[in-house]
Amino acid sequence: MLNKNATILLVDDTMIMRESLRRVLVSLGYDNILQADNGREAIKILTTEGNKVDLIFLDIVMPIMDGKTALKKIRETNKTVPVVMLTSVADKDSIIECSKLGMTSYVLKPVNAETGPKILSNIFVKL
Repeated sequence: MLNKNATILLVDDTMIMRESLRRVLVSLGYDNILQADNGREAIKILTTEGNKVDLIFLDIVMPIMDGKTALKKIRETNKTVPVVMLTSVADKDSIIECSKLGMTSYVLKPVNAETGPKILSNIFVKL
């Protein structure tokens, strides 16, 4: 189970999606949440000294740096941080590719107040 003091990084180019995920996380008792709107920003957060991230939610399709590229870069320096990919389409090829790159799990968007707590709780039990 994920510790309630864990630092969680939300990476999605859509502010509404980040905010929706943030609200679900807060409702589950997690409030140490960082946000980035593309993969490049996420990598910058992860490589900033003093930032310890315990879990990453990472959108696959984003401008500037997509989730697959960001996942690859994350795994070059950190093989253990759980990375949950976010996708709006159940694209089997993308999921397989992300699996090979080292994702921990994936979630179909949207994640909302109705479905989110159960989906995220199921993921947290596995961590």
